[in-house]
This record gives sequence, structure tokens and C-alpha cells, in this order.
Amino acid sequence: MEQLIFQVKGSSSNTYELTFIKDGDSLTALCTCPAGQFGGLCKHRVAIIDGKSESVSSDNADQVTKIVEWAAGTDVAAALAELRAGEKNKDLSKNDIKVLKKKVARAMNT
Repeated sequence: MEQLIFQVKGSSSNTYELTFIKDGDSLTALCTCPAGQFGGLCKHRVAIIDGKSESVSSDNADQVTKIVEWAAGTDVAAALAELRAGEKNKDLSKNDIKVLKKKVARAMNT
């Protein structure tokens, strides 16, 4: 099992802690922001998984690329891909998108 922790700046002046745990083929991504704490999809985790290090305030922003590697081929990556495809599909309702967002959040929290 491997673990990386990042500090990120939120949209307000708050700083949040993100913890990524790679255990075999499984990736768990946790965030201390309100959305993350309540089991929802948070932009901080998605940004790191997408390789975006701009909001990282800790001194390990260079390790964001490691998270991108960890995410490849996981259920988290599959759920994110499904969400992004769904967001482009004009036939899906807002409720359908909400369901896909919950699926991503569940994948990150397990």
C-alpha cells in the first residue's frame, strides 16, 4: 500500500488535505473539504487525478504525476470517464449526471 498526502487551497481561503491511497488495483481519494467529507464529488480530488497541481500548496506538487499514474485503469478513472462522456451527452438529464457524479464519489471513497 502506498499513500500520498497533499495540501490544496480551496476557492475560499481554506486549505484542505487530500489523501490518496493506492492498494493494488484500488485507488482511494479522500478530501477534507465539505463535499469530500460528506461523500460527494469534490473538484480538488478530480484536479489532482487530472494532473493539475496549481492548487497544491504543500511542497510535493511534483508528486501529482504519481497520482495520475495510480489512477490509470482503476474504477475511479472509469467512473470519471463515464461522467465526462455523460456531461457531453445532451440526452442525459441533470438527475442522470447527478447519479454519475455519485458513482465517481463512491469510487473515490472505497
